[in-house]
Amino acid sequence: MAGEASAVVDDKGWLYHPYFPDHWKRCPLYSLAQWVNGLAFRNIQFSDSGLPVIKIAEIKGGISGQTKFTQQTFDDAVRVRYGDLLFSWSGQPETSIDAFWWRDPEGWLNQHIFRVTPTEGIDPVFFYYLLRYLKPNFVGIARNKQTTGLGHITKRDLENLEAAYPRLPEQRAIAHILGSLDDKIELNRQMAQTLESIARAIFKSWFVDFDPVVVNALRAGNSIPDKFTKRAARYRDNPDELSLSEEIQCQFPDRFQDSELGPIPERW
Repeated sequence: MAGEASAVVDDKGWLYHPYFPDHWKRCPLYSLAQWVNGLAFRNIQFSDSGLPVIKIAEIKGGISGQTKFTQQTFDDAVRVRYGDLLFSWSGQPETSIDAFWWRDPEGWLNQHIFRVTPTEGIDPVFFYYLLRYLKPNFVGIARNKQTTGLGHITKRDLENLEAAYPRLPEQRAIAHILGSLDDKIELNRQMAQTLESIARAIFKSWFVDFDPVVVNALRAGNSIPDKFTKRAARYRDNPDELSLSEEIQCQFPDRFQDSELGPIPERW
């Protein structure tokens, strides 16, 4: 029993005392930045235009049709501008509590989110990665407070949570290395997204609009179902628009047949 009790204490100790290199200077996380909480907006303050109210949904997904706007003006401390560092301190621990860069137009900060400004001598990019490094600690702390599915990180937690940092040149070196890796990850994500869009477009062209079959039917002088006459006109005027190799093109039939689904390529 004594061993079990000790393990619990050690676990809680780990949450507030994460590992850092020995030569880094230790201090409370709260002391390394200015933490400005957002506002609790009321429905009467919303309008059809103005600046967006930035909630966790906007931080994670950008401005959307669900975003609220307001034409009112508030303290400049809660005005969020492009490139600001934000920390969501309330929500579902694993998916909501985290650090984010704001990359959209300026707006007003909603409650449950801190606008974080590192103090002098703390590189902002290094501090962002410090917060990301501490995410398991934030999640663990927030889980201990979950009652209705939501958890939170309080000012007291930030004051009790030990952080550490090296000298400014080392901070900048760390920020540069991790930033370069993140840039590469983002580039790969964009490439994957582009390839996925290309794959969807090819699938629609080949297997929904049957463009290769339409082109083959035109070449063979076969009839084109009414459903595909517009596409046939498009390729009749621009026969080289569908640039497929002959090896691929010949895999498709050159005529359509009727079916319960409507006209489909012959033998499909």
